[in-house]
Amino acid sequence: MLPYTPSIVAEHILTVLDQAAVEQGRCSLAIPGGRSPGAVLTELARICSPFVRERLHLLWVDERAVPLGHADRNDAATLAAWEAGGPLPAHVHAMPAELDDLDAAALAYAAVLDTATAGEDLDVVLVGIGEDGHIASLFPDHAGLDELSPVFAITDSPKPPPRRLSLSLGVLRAARSKIVLALGAAKGAVLAEARRGPSRQLPVSLLGMDLVWYCDDAATAAVRATE
Repeated sequence: MLPYTPSIVAEHILTVLDQAAVEQGRCSLAIPGGRSPGAVLTELARICSPFVRERLHLLWVDERAVPLGHADRNDAATLAAWEAGGPLPAHVHAMPAELDDLDAAALAYAAVLDTATAGEDLDVVLVGIGEDGHIASLFPDHAGLDELSPVFAITDSPKPPPRRLSLSLGVLRAARSKIVLALGAAKGAVLAEARRGPSRQLPVSLLGMDLVWYCDDAATAAVRATE
Protein backbone atom coordinates (compact mmCIF):
# COMPACT_ATOMS: atom_id res chain seq x y z
CA MET A 1 0.00 0.00 0.00
CA LEU A 2 1.67 3.19 -1.25
CA PRO A 3 0.62 6.84 -1.08
CA TYR A 4 -1.19 8.04 -4.17
CA THR A 5 -0.36 11.02 -6.29
CA PRO A 6 -0.81 11.02 -10.07
CA SER A 7 2.88 11.75 -10.58
CA ILE A 8 4.05 8.88 -8.37
CA VAL A 9 1.83 6.38 -10.19
CA ALA A 10 2.79 7.75 -13.62
CA GLU A 11 6.49 7.50 -12.81
CA HIS A 12 6.03 3.89 -11.69
CA ILE A 13 4.23 2.99 -14.92
CA LEU A 14 6.79 4.78 -17.08
CA THR A 15 9.68 2.98 -15.40
CA VAL A 16 8.15 -0.41 -16.22
CA LEU A 17 7.26 0.60 -19.77
CA ASP A 18 10.69 2.02 -20.46
CA GLN A 19 12.38 -1.17 -19.30
CA ALA A 20 10.04 -3.26 -21.44
CA ALA A 21 10.65 -1.07 -24.47
CA VAL A 22 14.41 -1.45 -24.06
CA GLU A 23 14.24 -5.21 -23.61
CA GLN A 24 11.48 -6.03 -26.12
CA GLY A 25 11.37 -3.15 -28.57
CA ARG A 26 7.74 -2.63 -27.58
CA CYS A 27 5.66 -2.13 -24.43
CA SER A 28 2.01 -2.52 -23.49
CA LEU A 29 -0.33 -0.82 -21.05
CA ALA A 30 -3.96 -1.75 -20.40
CA ILE A 31 -6.06 0.94 -18.74
CA PRO A 32 -9.52 1.18 -17.19
CA GLY A 33 -12.38 3.57 -17.75
CA GLY A 34 -13.98 5.63 -15.01
CA ARG A 35 -12.69 8.76 -13.34
CA SER A 36 -9.82 7.35 -11.32
CA PRO A 37 -7.18 6.95 -14.07
CA GLY A 38 -7.62 10.38 -15.67
CA ALA A 39 -5.07 12.35 -13.67
CA VAL A 40 -2.55 9.51 -13.88
CA LEU A 41 -2.89 9.29 -17.65
CA THR A 42 -2.49 13.04 -18.07
CA GLU A 43 0.70 12.97 -16.02
CA LEU A 44 1.98 9.86 -17.81
CA ALA A 45 1.47 11.56 -21.17
CA ARG A 46 3.32 14.61 -19.87
CA ILE A 47 6.42 12.67 -18.83
CA CYS A 48 6.36 9.95 -21.49
CA SER A 49 9.52 10.00 -23.57
CA PRO A 50 9.38 9.79 -27.38
CA PHE A 51 11.27 6.49 -27.09
CA VAL A 52 8.45 4.91 -25.07
CA ARG A 53 5.62 6.68 -26.88
CA GLU A 54 6.74 5.33 -30.26
CA ARG A 55 6.78 1.76 -28.90
CA LEU A 56 3.76 1.86 -26.63
CA HIS A 57 0.62 -0.18 -27.30
CA LEU A 58 -2.29 1.26 -25.34
CA LEU A 59 -5.20 -1.10 -24.67
CA TRP A 60 -8.29 -1.15 -22.47
CA VAL A 61 -9.27 -3.64 -19.78
CA ASP A 62 -12.94 -3.36 -20.73
CA GLU A 63 -15.44 -1.38 -22.75
CA ARG A 64 -19.17 -0.79 -22.74
CA ALA A 65 -21.14 -1.89 -25.79
CA VAL A 66 -22.33 1.52 -26.90
CA PRO A 67 -21.69 3.41 -30.15
CA LEU A 68 -18.41 5.15 -30.87
CA GLY A 69 -18.43 8.64 -29.41
CA HIS A 70 -21.08 7.76 -26.83
CA ALA A 71 -20.59 9.45 -23.45
CA ASP A 72 -20.55 6.07 -21.70
CA ARG A 73 -17.53 4.78 -23.65
CA ASN A 74 -14.39 4.20 -21.63
CA ASP A 75 -11.98 5.07 -24.43
CA ALA A 76 -13.15 8.62 -25.13
CA ALA A 77 -12.61 10.00 -21.62
CA THR A 78 -9.31 8.24 -21.09
CA LEU A 79 -7.93 9.35 -24.44
CA ALA A 80 -8.98 12.92 -23.66
CA ALA A 81 -7.16 12.68 -20.34
CA TRP A 82 -4.04 11.41 -22.09
CA GLU A 83 -4.13 14.14 -24.73
CA ALA A 84 -4.39 16.76 -21.99
CA GLY A 85 -0.82 15.83 -21.10
CA GLY A 86 0.78 15.11 -24.45
CA PRO A 87 0.60 13.22 -27.75
CA LEU A 88 -1.07 9.83 -27.88
CA PRO A 89 1.02 6.66 -28.06
CA ALA A 90 1.90 5.37 -31.52
CA HIS A 91 -0.39 2.37 -31.12
CA VAL A 92 -3.87 2.90 -29.66
CA HIS A 93 -6.14 -0.13 -29.63
CA ALA A 94 -9.72 0.72 -28.64
CA MET A 95 -12.06 -2.20 -28.03
CA PRO A 96 -14.62 -2.65 -30.86
CA ALA A 97 -17.54 -2.89 -28.43
CA GLU A 98 -19.75 -0.91 -30.79
CA LEU A 99 -20.15 -4.01 -33.00
CA ASP A 100 -23.46 -5.87 -32.88
CA ASP A 101 -21.71 -9.24 -32.69
CA LEU A 102 -19.85 -9.00 -29.38
CA ASP A 103 -18.44 -12.52 -29.64
CA ALA A 104 -16.81 -11.60 -32.93
CA ALA A 105 -15.59 -8.36 -31.39
CA ALA A 106 -14.01 -10.31 -28.53
CA LEU A 107 -12.19 -12.60 -30.97
CA ALA A 108 -10.99 -9.59 -32.95
CA TYR A 109 -9.65 -7.85 -29.86
CA ALA A 110 -7.96 -11.05 -28.69
CA ALA A 111 -6.04 -11.02 -31.97
CA VAL A 112 -5.16 -7.34 -31.45
CA LEU A 113 -3.95 -8.13 -27.93
CA ASP A 114 -1.82 -10.99 -29.18
CA THR A 115 -0.21 -8.81 -31.86
CA ALA A 116 0.31 -5.86 -29.51
CA THR A 117 2.11 -8.01 -26.96
CA ALA A 118 3.84 -10.29 -29.49
CA GLY A 119 2.15 -13.20 -27.73
CA GLU A 120 3.60 -12.26 -24.34
CA ASP A 121 1.93 -11.00 -21.16
CA LEU A 122 0.90 -7.38 -20.80
CA ASP A 123 3.65 -5.23 -19.31
CA VAL A 124 1.39 -3.06 -17.15
CA VAL A 125 -2.25 -3.32 -16.14
CA LEU A 126 -3.76 -0.32 -14.36
CA VAL A 127 -7.14 -0.90 -12.75
CA GLY A 128 -9.58 1.01 -10.64
CA ILE A 129 -12.02 -0.82 -8.39
CA GLY A 130 -15.72 -0.56 -7.80
CA GLU A 131 -17.20 -0.34 -4.34
CA ASP A 132 -18.24 -3.97 -4.85
CA GLY A 133 -14.62 -4.91 -5.60
CA HIS A 134 -15.11 -5.39 -9.34
CA ILE A 135 -12.30 -4.77 -11.80
CA ALA A 136 -12.64 -4.32 -15.56
CA SER A 137 -16.03 -5.98 -16.22
CA LEU A 138 -15.33 -8.81 -13.80
CA PHE A 139 -18.12 -8.66 -11.24
CA PRO A 140 -18.66 -10.46 -7.91
CA ASP A 141 -19.46 -14.15 -8.34
CA HIS A 142 -20.13 -13.64 -12.05
CA ALA A 143 -19.57 -16.39 -14.62
CA GLY A 144 -17.06 -14.13 -16.36
CA LEU A 145 -14.58 -14.83 -13.57
CA ASP A 146 -14.18 -18.33 -15.04
CA GLU A 147 -13.76 -17.21 -18.63
CA LEU A 148 -10.70 -18.80 -20.28
CA SER A 149 -10.66 -16.71 -23.46
CA PRO A 150 -8.36 -13.67 -23.25
CA VAL A 151 -11.21 -11.34 -24.24
CA PHE A 152 -14.87 -12.17 -23.77
CA ALA A 153 -18.34 -10.73 -24.27
CA ILE A 154 -20.75 -10.00 -21.44
CA THR A 155 -24.49 -9.69 -22.02
CA ASP A 156 -25.71 -9.71 -18.41
CA SER A 157 -23.56 -7.19 -16.54
CA PRO A 158 -25.06 -6.39 -13.14
CA LYS A 159 -24.19 -2.75 -13.82
CA PRO A 160 -25.57 -0.94 -16.87
CA PRO A 161 -25.09 -1.25 -19.70
CA PRO A 162 -25.52 -5.04 -19.69
CA ARG A 163 -23.41 -5.65 -22.82
CA ARG A 164 -19.63 -5.22 -22.57
CA LEU A 165 -16.23 -6.54 -23.59
CA SER A 166 -13.61 -7.40 -20.99
CA LEU A 167 -10.14 -8.82 -20.66
CA SER A 168 -10.26 -12.06 -18.70
CA LEU A 169 -9.03 -12.54 -15.16
CA GLY A 170 -6.25 -14.76 -16.51
CA VAL A 171 -4.90 -11.99 -18.74
CA LEU A 172 -4.99 -9.46 -15.91
CA ARG A 173 -3.37 -11.84 -13.42
CA ALA A 174 -0.52 -12.62 -15.84
CA ALA A 175 0.52 -8.99 -16.37
CA ARG A 176 4.10 -8.25 -15.35
CA SER A 177 3.04 -5.25 -13.30
CA LYS A 178 -0.42 -4.83 -11.77
CA ILE A 179 -1.35 -1.48 -10.28
CA VAL A 180 -4.59 -0.81 -8.41
CA LEU A 181 -5.92 2.67 -7.60
CA ALA A 182 -7.89 2.95 -4.35
CA LEU A 183 -9.27 6.47 -4.10
CA GLY A 184 -11.77 7.28 -1.36
CA ALA A 185 -12.84 5.62 1.86
CA ALA A 186 -15.12 3.11 0.13
CA LYS A 187 -12.23 1.84 -1.98
CA GLY A 188 -10.05 1.65 1.13
CA ALA A 189 -12.68 -0.63 2.65
CA VAL A 190 -12.39 -2.86 -0.43
CA LEU A 191 -8.61 -3.05 0.05
CA ALA A 192 -9.04 -3.96 3.69
CA GLU A 193 -11.40 -6.77 2.71
CA ALA A 194 -9.12 -7.96 -0.11
CA ARG A 195 -6.31 -8.39 2.40
CA ARG A 196 -8.27 -11.20 4.02
CA GLY A 197 -7.65 -13.44 1.02
CA PRO A 198 -9.09 -14.32 -2.38
CA SER A 199 -12.86 -14.41 -2.76
CA ARG A 200 -15.16 -14.60 -5.76
CA GLN A 201 -17.27 -12.00 -3.99
CA LEU A 202 -14.38 -9.53 -4.37
CA PRO A 203 -12.83 -9.88 -7.83
CA VAL A 204 -9.87 -7.61 -7.13
CA SER A 205 -8.75 -10.11 -4.48
CA LEU A 206 -8.32 -12.69 -7.26
CA LEU A 207 -5.61 -10.73 -9.06
CA GLY A 208 -2.86 -12.31 -6.96
CA MET A 209 -0.57 -11.17 -4.18
CA ASP A 210 1.85 -9.19 -6.34
CA LEU A 211 -0.34 -6.11 -6.68
CA VAL A 212 0.81 -2.57 -6.05
CA TRP A 213 -1.94 -0.57 -4.35
CA TYR A 214 -1.86 3.23 -4.49
CA CYS A 215 -4.16 4.79 -1.91
CA ASP A 216 -5.17 8.37 -1.23
CA ASP A 217 -5.53 9.65 2.33
CA ALA A 218 -9.18 8.66 2.68
CA ALA A 219 -8.53 5.11 1.49
CA THR A 220 -5.49 4.78 3.74
CA ALA A 221 -7.50 5.95 6.75
CA ALA A 222 -10.21 3.39 5.99
CA VAL A 223 -7.63 0.61 5.86
CA ARG A 224 -5.95 1.73 9.09
CA ALA A 225 -9.34 1.74 10.84
CA THR A 226 -9.60 -2.00 10.29
CA GLU A 227 -6.17 -2.85 11.68
